[in-house]
Amino acid sequence: MFGISIGTWALASLCLFVAGVIRGFTGFGLAVVGVPLLSLFFAPAEIVPSIMILAIIAGLQLLPKIWRRVDWKLLLPTIVGAAIGTPLGTWLLAGVSANAMRVLIGVAVLAASLAVQLGFRFSQRPLPIVSAGFGAIAGLTGGAAAMPGPSVIFLFLATPIAVEAGRASLILFFQVSAMMSAVSAALGGLLELQSLILGAMLVPAMLVGNFLGDRVFDKASAKTYRRVVVLLLAGLGAVAAVRGLIGLAGGA
Repeated sequence: MFGISIGTWALASLCLFVAGVIRGFTGFGLAVVGVPLLSLFFAPAEIVPSIMILAIIAGLQLLPKIWRRVDWKLLLPTIVGAAIGTPLGTWLLAGVSANAMRVLIGVAVLAASLAVQLGFRFSQRPLPIVSAGFGAIAGLTGGAAAMPGPSVIFLFLATPIAVEAGRASLILFFQVSAMMSAVSAALGGLLELQSLILGAMLVPAMLVGNFLGDRVFDKASAKTYRRVVVLLLAGLGAVAAVRGLIGLAGGA
C-alpha cells in the first residue's frame, strides 16, 4: 500500500479518527492531536504537510453547516491581525530561542486556561482592535513557535457570544490558517507526492471522526464544550512548556 503496511495504515487511521472526533467537537485540534500520534509511524516531514491538507478537508466538511453561525465582526479582525503577526513571528524566531518561546507561550496558555476555568469572561464584546491584537499574537506565536491557536481559542472562549458562534468562528479561523500554511508549503516545495498520498489514505478515517465529533457537539451542553476546550488548551500549554524545557536542557 504505497510502502505502508496495512497494519500501520490501520493504526494511523485510528489516530486520525480520534483527532477527527476532537476536531469535529471543538473546532480545532487536528494537528495538536494528530501530529504527535502520527509521528509514531511516520517522519515529521511527511506528517505536517499531510495534516495541512486534512485540516482543510475537515473544515470544508463542516463549512456549510457552520457558515451562518460565524461571528464575522469578531473573526475578521482576528484574521487580519494573524496575517500581520505571522511574518513578525517568523522574524522573531531568527533572534530568539524557539524552546524559550515555547516555555513562555506554554506558561501563558496555562494561565489563560486557568482564567477561563475560574470563570473569566470579557464583560462585553471586545473592540475590533482588541480582536486584531489577539490575532496578531496568534500570528506571532505561530511564526515563532508553530502555535497559532491558543490566543484565538482564549478570545472566543472569553467573549460573551454563543458557544455555537465561537466554535464556528474557530473552525473558519483554522480553515484560513491551514490554507495559508498549505500555500506556503507548496511554494516552499514541501508538499511532496508521498505526503499527499499519505493524507489521501487517512482522509476516510478523519472524515468519519470529524462527522461524529460534530454530532456529539450538537448534543453537548455549552458547559461541557467549554470544559473540554479548556482541558485541551491546558494540555497544549503543558506540552509546549515541557517540550521547551526539554529542548533548553538539551541545549537545543
